[in-house]
Amino acid sequence: MTETRLLYAAVVISLFTVAIINLAIMVFVGLFKLKEMESHLKNCYLIQAYRRKNGYGFYSRRYRLNLITAMLSKRPSLLLLDDPRALEDIRCFPLHLRRWIEIPYRLNACSFVGMFIVFGWGKYIGLLE
Repeated sequence: MTETRLLYAAVVISLFTVAIINLAIMVFVGLFKLKEMESHLKNCYLIQAYRRKNGYGFYSRRYRLNLITAMLSKRPSLLLLDDPRALEDIRCFPLHLRRWIEIPYRLNACSFVGMFIVFGWGKYIGLLE
């Protein structure tokens, strides 16, 4: 049982470490790469209007980064259907900037799903009571 507990602790620590590193990367992107990303989305009404309205605070940057992430998803979102000029901007969005958004978000999603799975595994085998 001791080996199982050590394995469980190692998996939990690694998942939390990956999640924390990815959150730090997302903060870095929001603070230092967002301006470059927004320069490629000049025709996107939502991002430009929200930037003019709320400025450059942390929460405003975080919201705009979430908007860009939603727009870069594989299928067109409702955000883009109301703004057809932004579709061309999204289609021409540079790949090196797209990676700064997609990779950390996907790793965080996998980490959090993994945490729920590990939690269920711990409950199932009796490590968590």
